Amino acid sequence: MTMLANFVLETASSPGVGDFVLNGAVADRRAFSQAFPNGGRVFYFADDGTQAEWGVGTLTIGNPCTLARSRVIGNTQNTTDLLRFSGGVQVYNEIPAEFLVQLDENGAASLKSLTVLSELLVPQVSDWSSNQAVGAVDAKNQFVKQGWNFANFGTNQIYAGWRTDGSGLGLAVDKTDLGNVAFQSWVGQNYATTIQLNTAMSSANSAQGTANSALAAANTANGTKLNITDGTATRLTVLYGAMRAQYQDDGNFVIYSGTAPVLSVSSQSINWNGHGFAFTEDLPTDPGQKIVMDVATSVSAGGRVTFAVPFSDTPKVMAQNFGDGDVNCHAYAPDKNGFSLHINNGGTTDITYIAKGPK
Repeated sequence: MTMLANFVLETASSPGVGDFVLNGAVADRRAFSQAFPNGGRVFYFADDGTQAEWGVGTLTIGNPCTLARSRVIGNTQNTTDLLRFSGGVQVYNEIPAEFLVQLDENGAASLKSLTVLSELLVPQVSDWSSNQAVGAVDAKNQFVKQGWNFANFGTNQIYAGWRTDGSGLGLAVDKTDLGNVAFQSWVGQNYATTIQLNTAMSSANSAQGTANSALAAANTANGTKLNITDGTATRLTVLYGAMRAQYQDDGNFVIYSGTAPVLSVSSQSINWNGHGFAFTEDLPTDPGQKIVMDVATSVSAGGRVTFAVPFSDTPKVMAQNFGDGDVNCHAYAPDKNGFSLHINNGGTTDITYIAKGPK
């Protein structure tokens, strides 16, 4: 509903501090009832020649029409009180300065608030280091949460961004800092993957099989055992195209591609293309067991939580609230598929759980 119209000017007689009883439009002007609907909220100025008041009025169309002084925005006495008009007063429709969008000498506009009743289109961002407004397309295509302030995080929110201390790209869920993001290239440089281990082991097994066959053939041909103690042989070399498999007198079995070593096997270690291997006994847990860590949200007291990955038998389970609150829950009645949750004071909670048990 509009609060402003053109050429609206009427008079009122001695309103005091009450409503304006409108006398009708002056010559060549329009009445409020011609420009606004009954009950409409309109801007008004009232001026008796010595003092003036401005604000928002409420129009009642009748015989006569009245304009209630619903909200005084200001007056010439620098207050927001109703002025007492003891004589005739001109009442006209104009927008107060407080409601105008004004530009400063640099052409910048300053607003306390802005309500958009329809679509608001903004230009595409040209400088991401500036304070330009971001449109829907730009926001969808480029968004990074910079810095960390966990006190302002809410529930069901994920934040990713470069840490302000320069330690790397961080990841956080709700109020929990999950640590830095490890990229695939970094993981590949520092850890052997399951695929790499399986491939290397397969290569080692294949090479061992080739070596065993060659050794058996050599034993058959020579009729003697090849080792470095009986004096009959100190090394064995098998050629296959550009590849060379060789038992060396330093105690290593090495496969070369040309002159470059590809696989080295000794009684102490296995090295494949510069990568070492972890054996089963080197793993931090029983190879027959696995560890499952996950979160569950909105779990009720006595509610059942299903493991993300089931076990072959009943595991050990530890459950804890996540967030800043006190720990007030624990797991009970576990089986291979899940567990029940006890909450001290009832209700619901979000938890992190860790389960360890047979694969």
